[in-house]
Amino acid sequence: MIYSDTVRYALMALAYLAYNKGRLVKADEIAKAQGIPKPFLSKILHELAKKDILYSVKGPKGGFTLKVDPASLSMWDVVVLMGEEGKFDACVLMPNKCEVYETNPCVIHNRWEKLKKRIVEFLKETTIADLISVEDKHIKTLIP
Repeated sequence: MIYSDTVRYALMALAYLAYNKGRLVKADEIAKAQGIPKPFLSKILHELAKKDILYSVKGPKGGFTLKVDPASLSMWDVVVLMGEEGKFDACVLMPNKCEVYETNPCVIHNRWEKLKKRIVEFLKETTIADLISVEDKHIKTLIP
């Protein structure tokens, strides 16, 4: 995968919250529905709340809900919010950014750059609202 479990879980949680828009959703519910470890998910949800993406309400009737319009939040935005945009600078063959590509590119550098550009475009064009249909399909498979 191009991004970490942190980004993947954030996307899954945001899609679930977008699907359940208009109500507070507990971390336990999201974790169970999405198969995400609750301690890991709780950290992600609190991070998203600190970054003004979610409302967080404490207490027995509390939970999380989206603070932003899911149509205005792209998958790429989530990558950036989680601090992982730098991973897209990495060379396929080398763990660090290819520093010498202008003078001595690796054999797949140009092909990778083209593919990477298309991936980033896809992530920028796909919003959390787009993921609601995926969440709807997921929920329907769980309900007999």
